[in-house]
Amino acid sequence: MKYLLNLLLILIVLVGCSDKHYYMISSPHQIYHSKQDVSKIIGIKTIELPSYFSLNEIALQRDDNRIVYLKDARWAVDMGEDLTNAVIFDLQKSLKNSIIFHYPWEKRAKVDIIVSVKIKRFIAYKGFVYLDALVRVNQKDHVVTIKIPTDMKDESQIVKDMKKAFFALEDALLHYLDDIKVSKN
Repeated sequence: MKYLLNLLLILIVLVGCSDKHYYMISSPHQIYHSKQDVSKIIGIKTIELPSYFSLNEIALQRDDNRIVYLKDARWAVDMGEDLTNAVIFDLQKSLKNSIIFHYPWEKRAKVDIIVSVKIKRFIAYKGFVYLDALVRVNQKDHVVTIKIPTDMKDESQIVKDMKKAFFALEDALLHYLDDIKVSKN
């Protein structure tokens, strides 16, 4: 009996300590630096993500209409918050003379530019990471479509390629902001 209890305890420990990998997308990377030196107050709304991000598990698209989750791979943080904070941080580094905040905030300060990002698709499928988003900058909509090759058998590579796609989305956003600042001067 003691042997069975010890064996059961060992099995519980082994199952409880299975190898799970935790990933996040926000990390240091090369930032596009704006050539504009105009000071603006920019509000960034929380990034909206597809519902398959709500489980904090990394999803893959297997067929045209079927999504599966990787067993041993999870997002380390809430992705909506993480990506929103990454955009704010990266914009602050790129647009040094502007003030960038999470919008709305309690103080009702005047905002020059409001940015919202709704990601419609952000998933690996058939050898590519797809990121499709609607970026709204001061009521003007921009459709962003990004496609990055990836290795569907390597979860770590999929996440790296998702980072590349997200950073490409950030670069597109910075160019849209530059276009607004140039057109208003």
